[in-house]
Amino acid sequence: MSTSRYRLTLSLIILFFCIVLMPACQSSADSKNGGHKAPDFTLLDLKNRTVTLTDFKNKVVLINFFATYCPPCRMEIPDFVELQKKYEKEGFSVVGIDVDSNPSMVLPPFIQRFGINYPVLMGTSKVIQDFGNVYALPRTFILDRDHNIIRDYTGMISAEEVEPVIRKALGLK
Repeated sequence: MSTSRYRLTLSLIILFFCIVLMPACQSSADSKNGGHKAPDFTLLDLKNRTVTLTDFKNKVVLINFFATYCPPCRMEIPDFVELQKKYEKEGFSVVGIDVDSNPSMVLPPFIQRFGINYPVLMGTSKVIQDFGNVYALPRTFILDRDHNIIRDYTGMISAEEVEPVIRKALGLK
């Protein structure tokens, strides 16, 4: 293979990976201007009660798609528990959306083990699709009080990373 043909092939391969993988590797995307409304959902909790996004009217919401088998998902849960405790009275709520295949079996001990103090809902293929085909876990969205998506994170996040965004959305300094 000639040098120029090799370079062209290599360039096309690199371009392909940049187009396909760069969005997945970006830890966050800020959508302040031109952000869009989060899709409403109707999901069940573990007590078979219906929960919708509109149930969190006028609240800043952190929506976290996770699975019990996902190590990065498990690692970020303690931060979410603390954020829920710290900002719940300010109008903030964490909502977990589980994507396990048998949530009614695996979630109760998982919730107890991690001391989860926020609603955990059983995900559906529709909610996964509505939120942009969640393809990697964990995936976290932060919504303002009007439920516009202001941040979208793919991959593990920490309280230090999201707390300033939450505080700003809550109108706190």
